[in-house]
Amino acid sequence: MYLKKTSTVLGLAVGSSLALSAMPAEAATVEFGNNGILFDTDTKIDFDFIQSQGKFQSTLFIVEAANPTDMSNPLFVENEPYDKTSPDFLGTCPTSVTSPTGECQNWFTFKAGVEYSLALFSGNNKPAGTNGFVYSTDDLNNPVGQQAFVFDGVVLPEYTGPGDIFADPLLGKVTIAFDDKGNAKDEDYQDFIITAMVTDIPEPATLAGLGLVAGSLALIRRRQRNKKS
Repeated sequence: MYLKKTSTVLGLAVGSSLALSAMPAEAATVEFGNNGILFDTDTKIDFDFIQSQGKFQSTLFIVEAANPTDMSNPLFVENEPYDKTSPDFLGTCPTSVTSPTGECQNWFTFKAGVEYSLALFSGNNKPAGTNGFVYSTDDLNNPVGQQAFVFDGVVLPEYTGPGDIFADPLLGKVTIAFDDKGNAKDEDYQDFIITAMVTDIPEPATLAGLGLVAGSLALIRRRQRNKKS
């Protein structure tokens, strides 16, 4: 009789946990694309470097839209403009590109309600007179226009023209591919390519389910102690 009650409690607890964990987490992405980067909760994004391709020696930063030339949050740094053995100015990690800590991955926690952008700095790049920055946010570019191609997945699709592009790193890997204005702004979107993804989404429902299981197990143990006494 007692074993049956124990099994019933465990079954209810596990079932409730599974049901709660199956509930989707509330989406936190407000914007992730050419209109900016904005979340409604603090959100940690993991970034992977894919490749660079071009003669410029560049660094990719995370910047706040209100302070777009702040270089305090570098993601990936080209230590050389490209791999010395590359026939087509290809840069790979860790040969010529790394994070500041020497890794091929990096991460950043975006604060809720703060608008951000990715910023690629390539020195005095073409056309002449620019400050060397291009941004994933169209409105921050000078002149205003698209310098990054943002899309879901990791395979670069055919580029069909500029437009307001949005992807969601909560749902899977997002790729951001930059054109650095070199070669007369050729819009090849291969000059600096990374991926972004949320890998540890807080799940309030899951935490509630785990709490229910823990509480049920505590109740079972208490009953066992009472029975022995």
